Amino acid sequence: MKKVLMALAILTLTAGTSCEKDNNDSASVSCNLPSTSVPASMVGNWASGFNSSTQIVNAYNGQMLGNAWQSGKYFSFSADGKHAEFYYMANAGLNLSTATKAIGTVTFDEQEGSFVFHACQGHYRGWQNGTMTVDRDATPAELDNNLTQKYFYSFTTTGGTTWMQIRFDPAGSPSSFTAVP
Repeated sequence: MKKVLMALAILTLTAGTSCEKDNNDSASVSCNLPSTSVPASMVGNWASGFNSSTQIVNAYNGQMLGNAWQSGKYFSFSADGKHAEFYYMANAGLNLSTATKAIGTVTFDEQEGSFVFHACQGHYRGWQNGTMTVDRDATPAELDNNLTQKYFYSFTTTGGTTWMQIRFDPAGSPSSFTAVP
């Protein structure tokens, strides 16, 4: 989670910059990075989201402590691990939105219950008050230090729905992902 928040912070810091390059949204990027087969139960698309519609206000002094916000995460895994995607989207109230897209490969360690997402391409976008303020590719340092990440996974079934649990460390709080078309 720290790396995702770091990427979000970098995006916010660079909100005043913009790039003229047209971003290719094609998922057919070829990466020459490590990959392994993906466990059959994880092949496909997985999404997670959170929404807080409450403005946080200190009831004792009336000070605004935080905006309503929402976030969403998405993973896509091919069976061979050579084509993986990760998206992270966040909105802070009505005036700030960010989106991060990374394409790469994955290597799985099924005994440990972990995988590494190896980013070979990334793109950042940001909007303030509905105007795009960031539209740039990730730098090589951002690909290596922010978007390439180790995750720990497990599965749980509740009410007939199987959820993939993703953690940034084995003992951390999970984000729950459900399979999507």
